[in-house]
Amino acid sequence: MDPPALFLLGMFLYYISNRLGWRREITVTVGAFISLILFMGGSTLLYLDIVDWPLPPTEGPVWMFHTNYTGIAKADFPLSIAVFMLLLYPSWQIAGFLVARRMDTGSFLLPLVSYDQVKSRRVKPETQFVVKRGGSPRKLTREAVEALGGIGRFVEEGARVLIKPNICGGNPQIHGSFTRIEVVDKLVDMIRGVNAEPIVVDSDMIWTKFKPVADAQGWKEWAQKKGVTLKNLRQTRRARFDFGEGSAIGVVPVSLELVEADVIISVPAMKTHLLTDVTLGMKNMYGTFPEENKAKYHRFGIENVIYEVNRAFTPHLTIIDGTIGGEAYGPLSCRPLDFKTIIASNDVVAADSVACILMGYDPFVVEHIKKAHERDLGKADVTFDPSSLDEAHEKDGNWERPDPEVTKFYEGLVEVFLQLPGMQNVFDIAADFVLFGMATLPILRDLTPALESVMDDVLGGLIRSGYRSVKLADEGLNRIREILRIET
Repeated sequence: MDPPALFLLGMFLYYISNRLGWRREITVTVGAFISLILFMGGSTLLYLDIVDWPLPPTEGPVWMFHTNYTGIAKADFPLSIAVFMLLLYPSWQIAGFLVARRMDTGSFLLPLVSYDQVKSRRVKPETQFVVKRGGSPRKLTREAVEALGGIGRFVEEGARVLIKPNICGGNPQIHGSFTRIEVVDKLVDMIRGVNAEPIVVDSDMIWTKFKPVADAQGWKEWAQKKGVTLKNLRQTRRARFDFGEGSAIGVVPVSLELVEADVIISVPAMKTHLLTDVTLGMKNMYGTFPEENKAKYHRFGIENVIYEVNRAFTPHLTIIDGTIGGEAYGPLSCRPLDFKTIIASNDVVAADSVACILMGYDPFVVEHIKKAHERDLGKADVTFDPSSLDEAHEKDGNWERPDPEVTKFYEGLVEVFLQLPGMQNVFDIAADFVLFGMATLPILRDLTPALESVMDDVLGGLIRSGYRSVKLADEGLNRIREILRIET
């Protein structure tokens, strides 16, 4: 009876911990108490006949083996197997927890919606962008929006405006890995200035939960003082969204907050990413999926998913916060860079492309930006000369960043890994430690960037050596073909 009971309790623990917004430490403590103290400890006492089962009064070993029904007595059962079964108790509970998390993708009972129901959809405007540098984040935000025509160009009176900063995708210990509050604060003021309603949102991830991270970064305190609605999309009403025929992801749950918003504004941090090269305006919208298990979308091809969520819920305005950027090896182990820059655009693809140029990337090397351009979501072929800025920065076009070939290798490895049976749960546990644990735990957080740098250099060298070998082999084969044709 204990294994199925532990399995069900593991599922219940998952749902109750999310319902009540427990921190990870509380969830682990409660789970350990249930499996180790109540079940493993209690069953051990029963097995050793130290205590009896109370209802109905039954000797401990008789209850454990249900001797009256099975005919199996303690003396008939090897001690080693009994110990082994008791040691397995925590695994039954963990299995229930993981199954519940895997199943938490919505229900067929949820309403089905598609592009026609998205209130924020609009005709694609002529692309405009602006880059501002120098001054406070609030000043730069105001100047950038005004240069695009003012907030009234994007937000009408009475509109419900969904603002998506990067909160859960950041490390509270590293500035530049999450959006600065000052940028959103000024944006909220401007939206309220046209009598519209701002709502600031993000969504749980496996390794960073909304509530503790928002608290640690200062968002909770700011929202209370500002009187702003701050929502975890994972705890909002959901619908099943049909991404259409030929979609990589098909029909998956989305938050109705996203569907019902009149205006969507993406406000990402400007930083690098080990799997997607950069994480900017487009990647920021990927964070709106209401499931904490967002890593599963990698098996569909993360670049396709990023494009599709932006196609469905295209931001009206993108404000990339590069006041403090995150260079080197993001998303959670990046290095803060005092870049003093804000990029704003009515075209999320153009905004990301300009950011890429400032970081030192060719926008067309970033696969989701390239896809979005080719499929006419926005313009990636914008031109921008960093030297045109009034204030130059030594890092213009020269950020430390992952090798694009290595990021493709990592992402390809993840996609293949997730296709294997049962590997999703293994990946979730590993990613929880590798992405968040190694970026935040003492000692490990300092070693991780150095380790990532070494891996980037080694893998980059190996991949390029492989390319050269293939190229030489191909050239050799072509030469042999030519010789054979000549002789013939």
